[in-house]
Amino acid sequence: MALPAAVFLLALTSLSAASAPDCKDLVRPFIPDDPKLVFGKWVYVMGAGDPKPYHKALESLKSSWIDLSPTSDSQVVTLRWGDNCFDRCISGEANATVSGITTTFRKNLSDHKGHLLQTCSDCLLWTDAFRNGDTTGRYILQFTRTGKKDPKDVEIFRKQVGCLSFPENFHSYDGKTELCPDDKQSTE
Repeated sequence: MALPAAVFLLALTSLSAASAPDCKDLVRPFIPDDPKLVFGKWVYVMGAGDPKPYHKALESLKSSWIDLSPTSDSQVVTLRWGDNCFDRCISGEANATVSGITTTFRKNLSDHKGHLLQTCSDCLLWTDAFRNGDTTGRYILQFTRTGKKDPKDVEIFRKQVGCLSFPENFHSYDGKTELCPDDKQSTE
């Protein structure tokens, strides 16, 4: 009786391993069939930074939202944000240029270059590298429409973070801290 159970468990383990996505699948760029799918407001739910000071800086982020909207130029998107960090709201706006799978923009004094990755439905996963003078770093940030996260999506994100060699102890939005107001005005 133990042998058939062992064979069944081995078969089940093989199927699980075969169906588990590898890093190539987990970090595939995302190009939506309909760009309108990415437009609108998104709420930050989790992220990681590299090197360590940028990862640590995420701890000051209590809540965050972004809003993406089209412009008259099909290769330019308006990016607005509201970050609740350092005990105050910081909002801003920038134009982001989209070329193929790469998006570039300037936020504060940093030049960002990144792209979207495949992720859960109704989620937006952004990864970028940035330069501020001689300083460079990178982030991976996940957003949802509601600011809530599903435990299975957290596990997928954990694997994506590992595949891209970000710190495993990623930061998460507590889901309670109030979002900064969206007054549609830039302070940058």
